[in-house]
Amino acid sequence: MIKDWNREKIEQELWKIKFACTDTRIDGFTTWGCKKDLIVLKYCIDEMLEQCPTYSVEQEFVDKLEQQKTFNLLKKKHK
Repeated sequence: MIKDWNREKIEQELWKIKFACTDTRIDGFTTWGCKKDLIVLKYCIDEMLEQCPTYSVEQEFVDKLEQQKTFNLLKKKHK
């Protein structure tokens, strides 16, 4: 298999959608469309993940991501 996608570019596209969704200069009809796109993509990714095998290092990786998410939330509360 040739990996012909780039995770960083996909993330950049998702951040563009998030930016558009939260832009206060854009009307609610448009921003709702952006949020709908993110919701559909989330459900699509969730469905794909359910179909993937589980790996021995997976839980440790997920735990580290969750720890980072918690840390980021705590940093936001102290600003």
